[in-house]
Amino acid sequence: MSDEKIFLLKCIQCDATFFTEGERNFYKKKGLHTPKRCKSCREKRKAQLEQKRQKQELNHVLANLQFEQVEEIEMQSADHNTVLYIIGNGFDLMHGVPSSYYHFRDSMGRHNELRKTLEMYIRKEDLWADFEESLAYLDNEAMLVTLNDWMDIFDVKEQHDDDFSAADFFMAEEAAMSPTYTIMDELPKNFRKWVASLKPTNSNTPLKQVINTKAKFINFNYTEFLETIYEVPKRSIFYIHGERRDKNKELILGHSDIDNHEINLDPSNFKSNQLRMKNQTTYDLHATAGYQLGNYYSSTAKKSSDVIEANQTTFMAYKDIEIVVVIGHSLSIVDYPYFKEIIRKNKKSSNMKWFVSWYSADDIKRIDAFAKNLGIKSKQIKLFKT
Repeated sequence: MSDEKIFLLKCIQCDATFFTEGERNFYKKKGLHTPKRCKSCREKRKAQLEQKRQKQELNHVLANLQFEQVEEIEMQSADHNTVLYIIGNGFDLMHGVPSSYYHFRDSMGRHNELRKTLEMYIRKEDLWADFEESLAYLDNEAMLVTLNDWMDIFDVKEQHDDDFSAADFFMAEEAAMSPTYTIMDELPKNFRKWVASLKPTNSNTPLKQVINTKAKFINFNYTEFLETIYEVPKRSIFYIHGERRDKNKELILGHSDIDNHEINLDPSNFKSNQLRMKNQTTYDLHATAGYQLGNYYSSTAKKSSDVIEANQTTFMAYKDIEIVVVIGHSLSIVDYPYFKEIIRKNKKSSNMKWFVSWYSADDIKRIDAFAKNLGIKSKQIKLFKT
């Protein structure tokens, strides 16, 4: 019998035997302590400790809560002309739609070229947690550092050389910047394909008493489940980032950090010693690569100002809104401009009442940051749990 099949330890929690000779050698090599629990019990214990940590954090947040919390809200009897609902991805999730960015990641599979590129070149520990904002954290230097190598591979001559080839020059740039081209080309296609596949996995209507179907709606989702589940008329819904049924318009997705991405090509500012400028051709190649990086940041940015400008009539229609109900929206910074425009167009914004749904301690923290940034007073906001 192989030593790999002989178990050396017994779990102190479930009495199961575990830990092979190979595992012991690995632990010893890495300087790790010998485990007392089997893998299954370790994972359960880890989950329990994380659950305990989250509960403690939530209790602390609730103990210091500056907003009034209500058990439930009733909007059916409110004047529908004065109510605006803002719907985020949490709405789809609570109706069994697998619509988180983790689901988007999984839909592509482990070997998908776009997924591999994103996970290799986006400098975020968990890029899928806030995927849109993560797009702003491209590892520029990881690509720029390869330019000299690609110049050698394509044998790019100096521009004054009779054998200089513009084709070789641009092939070197494209090879170095290939991650940006992959993301720019493949993300819209992969994202729309995934969005088109989404559907609810349950028939529950947990917001039946909350949704006033005669009110106005801003839907940040690309799906039509407000219409199909709650029978909200399409004419009452502003699909602010596009809708999947309209094949002729792009689905808007992206980060908010476009203004902070000036591409600095001064080699003295680079961390890597490999980013050396051998000659003018090298410098020009870096400049061309820098231009492409600029294209990337522009292409992957969510141009909220353009959306607002193109829909001024819609935003003007919110001038008499007295109650805003936010359901399942993360209140991410990238979407602040839309909320600011709603407030700016309102005739009595200081009297607006905000009912905002929450699910976790992180949600409450985001609500707090949102209120401070937009100048909404604590007394204007009431929270309800979903």
